[in-house]
Amino acid sequence: MFGHHGAVTGRERGHRFRSHTADVILEAWGPDFPACCEEAVAALVSTFVATRHAAVIGEHRAHLRPGTPESQLVGVLEELIFTLDTAEHVPVGAEVRPHADGSLDVVLGLADRAAVEGTGAVPKGVSRSGLSIESRPGRVRCRFLVDL
Repeated sequence: MFGHHGAVTGRERGHRFRSHTADVILEAWGPDFPACCEEAVAALVSTFVATRHAAVIGEHRAHLRPGTPESQLVGVLEELIFTLDTAEHVPVGAEVRPHADGSLDVVLGLADRAAVEGTGAVPKGVSRSGLSIESRPGRVRCRFLVDL
């Protein structure tokens, strides 16, 4: 299943959002940076579709070059928005895998558009202002603003 690794409890991973005027502030966390990115994708997806009954029927793959955690997080989220705008299917989750050189492989799970229920505005972009990533041993938390 996209975004879930083994026996991880709800406290170790998660996401939430807070309303803001024409955008939304999202927070996500996980035991490491890739898990935090996966939760950030889940948070972003939850702002525009309900995926409870959506089966993954395809994949969109991307490779992100090494960079700062902030630039890579934005890259993952922008890949989701690009895929949402251009693909026949809807991205509903992600698997993020790091490489020793600092690059990331991102696999977005895609669902049939008819299998998801729209719940809100489609995101237009991720703002770099207000973006934060906090890393501690065994815990990475991010906060970002999405333009709707």
